[in-house]
Amino acid sequence: MSSAYNELLKGIETRLRAGIPLRDAVGGMAADGGGRLGALAGALHLKIEGGGTLSEALGGLDTRVPAGHAALIEAGESSGRLDETLAEIIAEEKVLTEARRRLLQRLAYPLLICCLAFLLPFLYLVLQGRTGEYLLIQSCFFVPLLLLFLALHYRREIFPPGSNRRRLVEQVILALPLVGGLVRQYSLAAALQLLGRLLRAGLGFSDGLPLVSKATGLRRLSLQLDEMAVRIAGGSSASEGLGCIDGIPADLRSRLASGDVSGTLDAALVESGKELREAALARLETVVKILPILAYLLAGGLVLWRALSAFSGALGGI
Repeated sequence: MSSAYNELLKGIETRLRAGIPLRDAVGGMAADGGGRLGALAGALHLKIEGGGTLSEALGGLDTRVPAGHAALIEAGESSGRLDETLAEIIAEEKVLTEARRRLLQRLAYPLLICCLAFLLPFLYLVLQGRTGEYLLIQSCFFVPLLLLFLALHYRREIFPPGSNRRRLVEQVILALPLVGGLVRQYSLAAALQLLGRLLRAGLGFSDGLPLVSKATGLRRLSLQLDEMAVRIAGGSSASEGLGCIDGIPADLRSRLASGDVSGTLDAALVESGKELREAALARLETVVKILPILAYLLAGGLVLWRALSAFSGALGGI
């Protein structure tokens, strides 16, 4: 998500807290802002001036707006709690941004080691005049790495929601050891938190569950949320409906059942989602801590292989 979009939400939330109407708040940002922020605020102001809501206007912007944000903002507008909803979104994004920053810092070192492991041990090919072979070896490592980064950055454009390509990639990712479990756990955490916040904003299950199903990135989880909506519409309780969703630990299911009985299910969903997300991030950080060891093993293996090759060649020439 772009920094201009973050600043846009912060500016709107601050002005709403000060008692400024939404249209005037966005118009003021469009007049005062510059660059990307001013352009976004100006486009938003035109749509709101035309009679659109904030959620509708954000959906038409030329920037990435997470589906979960659109659902929350729509619920906040319906319940009259737009300023509080924006504050929750901003606080959540701050936590996620910090988590991403820590992961990138941990990934930088092992990635550097891997790059050096492929760059340095094969330099002898250049000295022997076999530059083409050297470039071929480098392309076998760096081109897939570059394609992976591009696919992650432009994932919404390359793999649009609901497309066959996205479903295929999802199946591959979920089948990967460890990675698949982390993706499922993180997506489930986001879905539970979003549902809890939608309920807190005043939406019922009949309105909130379709929004959560649309916002989730996993097709299997989306189908389970649709099944939950069908069960609740058929007379089941919320805790009974949650029974069709895989991956919720037993202790969290107990908490959700208690929240359903006591009328605090919205808070229980938010807290359960937060715990699942923190557990997933902790597991991911543990994996990232192991990567430098794997990078050293890779680098050492390549250097050893080259040394043995050179030694074998020297013995063969005797």
